[in-house]
Amino acid sequence: MGKKDDIRNRLFKVISDFSGPQIEEPLPSLEQWKHEPNSSEIRKHPRKDVPVYGIFETSNSKFRASTKNVSEGGVLIEPEIDLSLDEFISMTFVHEKLNAPIQTNGKVIRVDSRGVGIQFDRVVSVMSSLW
Repeated sequence: MGKKDDIRNRLFKVISDFSGPQIEEPLPSLEQWKHEPNSSEIRKHPRKDVPVYGIFETSNSKFRASTKNVSEGGVLIEPEIDLSLDEFISMTFVHEKLNAPIQTNGKVIRVDSRGVGIQFDRVVSVMSSLW
């Protein structure tokens, strides 16, 4: 993960503690910023917006969530609990296009307003069969 991602993740953690007026004050200047993608944002695996039911387990919690998108390398979810960067997660996915549940492990690599990005610890090629 690059320096920009680290800064972005820290910023989102800080913002979640702000009150409404504290968030609204810098919005006009932030909205003027332009995002310029760089080569480090090119993904190894294409992502597709596919909802897949999953059971997720960390060292201190177990929860269910549906994916926002999936790839052979990871998923994006919007859990109802807080997760931390580099947190280890065991996952089981169930989908009608899968012959059997898929079990894999991974770690949280992104936490921001769009959701929680989890990178699998190995490529799960069967995920591409879901689209």
